[in-house]
Amino acid sequence: MTTSVWDEIEAGLSTAPDRLNTAQEACGRYTAERGRLALVVRHADGPGERWTYRELYRAAARTARAFARAGLRPGDRVAGLLSRQVESLVVALAAWRSGLVYVPLFCGFGTDALVFRLRSSRAGLIVCDHRWREPLDAALSTLDGEPGVMVVTGPKGTGVRRGDYSFWAEVERSAPDGPEVPTSATDPATLLFTSGTTGDPKSCVMPHGALLSVLPFARHSLGVGPGDLVFTTADPGWAYGLYSTGVAPMALGVPRVVYSGDYDAAAWLRVMGEEGVTCVAAAPSAYRKLLPALRRYGVPGELSAAAAAGEPLDADTAARWAGSGAPPIRDGYGLSEVGMVLADLADGAKPEPGTLGGPVPGFAVRLVDRDGEPVAEGESGLIAVERPRYQLSSGYENRPEAWEARWQGDLFVTEDRAQVRPDGRWVFLGREDDMIVTSGYNVSPVEVERVLNELPGVAEAAAVATPGPSGGTVVRAVVVRAPSAPPPAELEQRIRAEVTSRIGAHASPRVIDYADALPRNEVGKLQRARLR
Repeated sequence: MTTSVWDEIEAGLSTAPDRLNTAQEACGRYTAERGRLALVVRHADGPGERWTYRELYRAAARTARAFARAGLRPGDRVAGLLSRQVESLVVALAAWRSGLVYVPLFCGFGTDALVFRLRSSRAGLIVCDHRWREPLDAALSTLDGEPGVMVVTGPKGTGVRRGDYSFWAEVERSAPDGPEVPTSATDPATLLFTSGTTGDPKSCVMPHGALLSVLPFARHSLGVGPGDLVFTTADPGWAYGLYSTGVAPMALGVPRVVYSGDYDAAAWLRVMGEEGVTCVAAAPSAYRKLLPALRRYGVPGELSAAAAAGEPLDADTAARWAGSGAPPIRDGYGLSEVGMVLADLADGAKPEPGTLGGPVPGFAVRLVDRDGEPVAEGESGLIAVERPRYQLSSGYENRPEAWEARWQGDLFVTEDRAQVRPDGRWVFLGREDDMIVTSGYNVSPVEVERVLNELPGVAEAAAVATPGPSGGTVVRAVVVRAPSAPPPAELEQRIRAEVTSRIGAHASPRVIDYADALPRNEVGKLQRARLR
């Protein structure tokens, strides 16, 4: 089954895998169709821009020439401190086309995060939007070298420092004849850093074949094809925004819509309605924030699919979303190292909140112990992926020993724990180092959090381990109270009763604390370590 999926993917390419280039497959192959839409960029202050595949590839060709004129040669690194804007795609396409390595940088990074990534990647040139020139300035002041900087300027040319280049000025004075360097599926295309939830970020080397690793997800979970239009909300500084819901749909000939403004639920729904979006992909937290606006404005008329990834999808959000008349949210699980490997499928069973339908076609996934041995049926285990024909990353450039440690033979063993139910659906339990061991029981923080987040009076909650008053370890709940919450004593009684009823007394929080907000990283993932 997995072999036939990859055979089908390869058969749909415009070139053979030994001549694979991401820019060609994601964009160049469609340039003969002059008017074929590739990207719609909507802005908070106006209608936005519409780009065809032909226009994007021509802009990428000009950009590639500008990069060459700046002295970049195949193998050099070009970083993009950009967000949901056309420049992030143009820069990536230009880099891939000309044999450079693209280094996406999340626009929410502070100085230390930028310094680490720029120093580790050895980027020779940085393309930066004017909005983030100030933190970049602070980062550059601590670096030993002096990479070049091209700025996507603001109104009246704002954002350019002495010695900078204006990105679009350089592009516009360049001919559309930038280098087209032969590449293969194994050649490096992107250097993308993990979010660093367990130590220093690891730099994932993503080859040109990385694009192929996410095509099964786009086909079978997003379920997109001719006639679809995808609203992609994830930032292109991360794999889900750049690859899974970024260039993957484009490689299938499916155009995308992005919104360049700050999060605005009403604006998102308006854009989806006005553009005729058929599929939306967002984080579960974004769907939660959309619910009030969805009740007020209604479901966009053409919307027929919704996908989530990045954090566990809670049952309350999923039920309220579907209850509004919107299409059920298909949940997904993936890693920067391998790709999207577990998901609800477009042609599979109806999504069930708190579970995943199973492996994405093309991937063989199983549960194992720390030594890579299969766990007994019904037992929880670490999610492990058999080496696929194509995977998102080929190694950690800055931590090769850590990459080797993840492999047990041909199994990539993750740090995430799950369980497979008798009906075949997968239940994500959380990171191995987040598991709570209390009174001899393993308690999944994700399971406890699902129960807490569905309780009236709880805006959001986290579960972590904490020392018990009589020794040992107990479950601690950190709760953000909703405006409608009852008095603390009553709420705590409800919390303990509900967890005891649905999971068991062993998982009931012995300690309950309150917070104004939960700590999250740059992509919105809960940071339980900061609560311990």
